[in-house]
Amino acid sequence: MISSVKVLLVSLLAGFAFGFTRPIIPSNRVWGSSQLLQSRSAAAAATTTMMATAGNVLVREPVRTGGPAVLERPETARKERVEEPVKQRRRAGGEAWEVRIYNDGLNTREHVARSLVQVTGMSEINAYQTMMQAHQNGIAVVGRWCYEVAEMYHDALRKNGIVCDIVPVDEDM
Repeated sequence: MISSVKVLLVSLLAGFAFGFTRPIIPSNRVWGSSQLLQSRSAAAAATTTMMATAGNVLVREPVRTGGPAVLERPETARKERVEEPVKQRRRAGGEAWEVRIYNDGLNTREHVARSLVQVTGMSEINAYQTMMQAHQNGIAVVGRWCYEVAEMYHDALRKNGIVCDIVPVDEDM
């Protein structure tokens, strides 16, 4: 009597755990819990075998493991680093450098003035005057800075599409 109640409770719990809408009630025979588990594993094996033998049905076989797997690191070819020549400045970094912009037919005057304000922090009036000088004369000096700052402004203006260059300033003039 107690074992049949256990079987009924186990089947009820198993049915709800696997999402069955109605409980699975065993036949009139009273099984022990080990017999019930053996019966279910045999049914699962039979289902797997039937799935494997079916014609166009996806084959789902049980996972068989032979122990822990050992993965070896794949061999890769090591890249040799090539020493590239470092850019050498023509003059020392402490000297003054000029950033110059040129007139071009690609950029609008508004874009050039806005880029000067955003990149160098110029006032809008100075940026407009510098842009107009480049527009009328073909070239304009944006400003003089040490090399690192001038290079930073030059690169940022280039990224905004402004045609510009950086040149050392002769202090003799």
